[in-house]
Amino acid sequence: MPDGGFGGHSPAAGSTESGFHGGRGAPRWVNPARRLRIGLTLPQFRRDASSTLATFDELWRLGYDGAFVFDHLWPLLQPTRPALEGWTLLATLAARRGGGDGFRLGTLVTRAGLRAPSLLAHMAATVRSIAGAPLIAGVGAGDAASRAENLAFGLPYEDAAGRLANVEAAAVALAGTGAAEVWIGGLGATTRALAGRVADAWNAWGVTPDELAAGLATVRQAAEQAGRDPATVRATWGGQVLIGTDAAEARVLLDRWAERREPQDVARTVAGDAATVLARLHELGEAGAVWCIAALVGGPDQQLDSMRSLLAKAAGFAMRVPASA
Repeated sequence: MPDGGFGGHSPAAGSTESGFHGGRGAPRWVNPARRLRIGLTLPQFRRDASSTLATFDELWRLGYDGAFVFDHLWPLLQPTRPALEGWTLLATLAARRGGGDGFRLGTLVTRAGLRAPSLLAHMAATVRSIAGAPLIAGVGAGDAASRAENLAFGLPYEDAAGRLANVEAAAVALAGTGAAEVWIGGLGATTRALAGRVADAWNAWGVTPDELAAGLATVRQAAEQAGRDPATVRATWGGQVLIGTDAAEARVLLDRWAERREPQDVARTVAGDAATVLARLHELGEAGAVWCIAALVGGPDQQLDSMRSLLAKAAGFAMRVPASA
């Protein structure tokens, strides 16, 4: 799991598509009437929060639509490394900069089962009060890689059915507070069906545009069967993203980063220059995503700072200026 990464989903199985998109043809640009929102995850695999808070401030200044935290207690399979706790960090971010200007705060994802649903809802209501605007609460079940985390912290790790029940209970409790827009993350059929029944949106990690469109169709079918208006249930995308100053640099960075990663993880990473990556995000928008959340990978903090700036410039974001400036 890269620093600044994501917890709660596993990449879709069976894909052989390369993560490098430097050679793609002309993009299918999103309908301008449907603006795609773009957010980034924050770096949390560290003990000192100062650089995380600085990154958060920079995302706001650069014009991104939101900042997201994950809910791992340590980096996946790396119990000796530190990690900032997601919900206490989220409260700090809310106090630092509320959501009154449209900049959204959220979890991608909070892991159901780490907290009782009523406690999670109470926490969300508190953070929403601090922020002055609703949160985005992505909720996920976790997977086998989360088992050791739970047990080390004295928390049960349930079977697949139990974890899915935890997701439903958490989503229903969060929705009941009005404090958060609820996204359910996961790629399995039962998770998509649950998103259709109870969530505001389904979040898909690392999928292609075609996979997202197909998954959203099943989510909306489940919504219709539950008596909901299927058009009100949306899709969002999250995934690992690597950006170079040009295609050649992106290839070098990806090859270097891939040396210590699983092949399927690399294959699901969207990589290229900023224009190419942005085109890919807009293809996901055309496929139905209303948000794309990028977890930047492929280098140290300075390299990731450059990626944030390159993507913001390519997207043409309007820079924000603090009121005190």
